[in-house]
Parts: sequence; C-alpha cells; structure tokens
Amino acid sequence: MVEPRACKICGKSFTPNKYRPNQNICSSIECQYQRQLDNMKEWRGRNPNYFKYKESHDSSWKQTCKQRSLDWRKKHMDYLKLYREEHRDRHREYMRDYMRNYRKKKKGEDVPGEGPAQDAGGSAPAAA
Repeated sequence: MVEPRACKICGKSFTPNKYRPNQNICSSIECQYQRQLDNMKEWRGRNPNYFKYKESHDSSWKQTCKQRSLDWRKKHMDYLKLYREEHRDRHREYMRDYMRNYRKKKKGEDVPGEGPAQDAGGSAPAAA
C-alpha cells in the first residue's frame, strides 16, 4: 500500500492512485489544471521553435492562418460583441494599454517589459 504524501501544488495530504505510485499532485481539479499548465510551459521551454516550423518552411502558412482567423470572426460577430459586453472594463483596459505600447513602439520609445523598441510590426486592431 502506498502511503499518503503532500501535494506539490496545494500542500494537502493525499493518497496516490494505486496505478500511479509516483503521483506527486493530488487529483483536485485546480491542482490538475495547474499541473497541465506547468507541463505545457515546460514543454514550450524545451521546444521554443516548434510552432515556428510551418511559418519558416511554408510562405503561405501565415496568410492562411490570418484568413482562417478573419473568416471565424465574420461568422461569429455576435460572440465577439457579447464577450466584449460582458468583459467591457477588462477589454477597455487591455486596449488602452495595448495602444499606449503600440504608439510608444511606433515613436521608437522603450516599452517597459519589452526591451528596446525596434519595429512596430503590423497594425493595431480596431478598438471596440
């Protein structure tokens, strides 16, 4: 029988699953969600260029992704409107900060947390 141990995330005592005797994280939804996030972050750290492969090997890939995104937005206009209504304050704060940083980059100023500004790189999305 496996003896109880403390969860690495929440610290609560739990008994590991008999099929996973090396289990270090309890089975609560919050801890499992955090474990998945940590695993994804660790994986992306080990594979930083994984999602850039297509972009570097297929010139039309970026355009295809952009078009797919635009098509989805056209089909789901109501979703975006409803989401922005529900999260109006958060969206306004995000857009305000985004546009401030965008304008600073465009002027060539340093943006806090992003290092020296080099290239504006694209256009800003339309504010709702």
